[in-house]
Amino acid sequence: MIVNRNTGSFLHAAIIGAGPYGLSLAAHLREAGVPHRIFGRPMHSWATQMPVGMKLKSDGFASNLSAGSVPFTLEDFARLTGRPYHATAVPIALEDFIAYGQEFAHRFVPELEEVDVTHIESEGKAFRLTLETGESFLARHVILATGVSLFSWIPPMLRHLPASLVSHTADHRTFEQFRGREVLVLGRGASSLNAAVILNEIGSHPTVVTRSQKIHIHRPAFEGKTPLWYRLRHPSSPLGESLRSWLSSNFPGVFQALPAPLRRALVYKHLGPAGGSTLQGRIEGRMPILRGWSVLKAEAVAGPSGEEMVRVKLANEAGERREITTSHIISGTGYRTDLDRYRFLAANLRASIHRQKYGAPVLSRSFETSVPGLYLVGPAAAASFGPLLRFAAGAGYAATQVTNHLAADFARIRGLARPSMAVQAQRVRPVK
Repeated sequence: MIVNRNTGSFLHAAIIGAGPYGLSLAAHLREAGVPHRIFGRPMHSWATQMPVGMKLKSDGFASNLSAGSVPFTLEDFARLTGRPYHATAVPIALEDFIAYGQEFAHRFVPELEEVDVTHIESEGKAFRLTLETGESFLARHVILATGVSLFSWIPPMLRHLPASLVSHTADHRTFEQFRGREVLVLGRGASSLNAAVILNEIGSHPTVVTRSQKIHIHRPAFEGKTPLWYRLRHPSSPLGESLRSWLSSNFPGVFQALPAPLRRALVYKHLGPAGGSTLQGRIEGRMPILRGWSVLKAEAVAGPSGEEMVRVKLANEAGERREITTSHIISGTGYRTDLDRYRFLAANLRASIHRQKYGAPVLSRSFETSVPGLYLVGPAAAASFGPLLRFAAGAGYAATQVTNHLAADFARIRGLARPSMAVQAQRVRPVK
């Protein structure tokens, strides 16, 4: 056994991140009796990088964390706390989902350590982790469950601008600083449309710019009973009502076995940019929308009173050009996996991770990267396992796959046979 110079022990697994994926995995490992530690602040990205008052796009039944055999669903939490809930008809408030995740952590992940991991490097066949407290220890397996917070993407032609002129939607919990001001919002996905609606409703003057001619807003859920023929043609799933969504939700392992080019095409085309149903009636006719326009260039200029502003040059497919001068650009251009942003990983470790086209890691069926013992779960795994991994609904699948792999390895290194079903059924009860 490799010895940790601080504790004299060798930790089996360390989880980095305490969002839906990290918390679900920790709950599964705890139930399986696999030694581990988990680091992060519960639901931190949700609480700091999403706008106050936002509603989730996912339905209530599709917004559950996974505790293993002792379920604690969003519906359970809502019932206990008196919050509004319906499987499909009541949009989930961001604040309720954050509170649910934090209560889940209290009940099922009492071992959560609210400290940051500052450095991870290889040491023999293990990894040495250093915490912000100065503690250092060895772990056989490391699971990255940090979500997308590190991967916010701003188009290259805007990156030279100062933060006073351009920002990402993830930079804002509120938009009060833009009250009464002209703001250009880029994109047609949920984050950009949410930002535009909030800006408009607090008295700002947003203009939406999107390369597409269409802006899609989800329809409100149908509250009555749908006909059998409709349910057969459009089966319900955590990803929506369609056969493709149902297959993606129920067979992520099959998706992982598809050729990489086909996986990329399916992830890109399925569940494209769209606003949640709560935005119906709050966008069209409420603000200027420039469809089919792309940003060519942006430069800082002085406004009429000498204030700092930004001039944006746009073009469309017809070759037309136009300029807009505004006080700020909010880029709702999503997230792109870039493993080099994991600055807490040693450079040689990052360089050893095999990557797919566009930067996503190559992952095994157990979510292991090409570096033995290093795993990645959450939205960055969608390129391997499909669109289910872009949402909280995928946390149960990821937690099950990784736990099975780590539990088998833990049994092997202890010289034991793989745990029987009877042993696996011995469950750890949640904290009350």
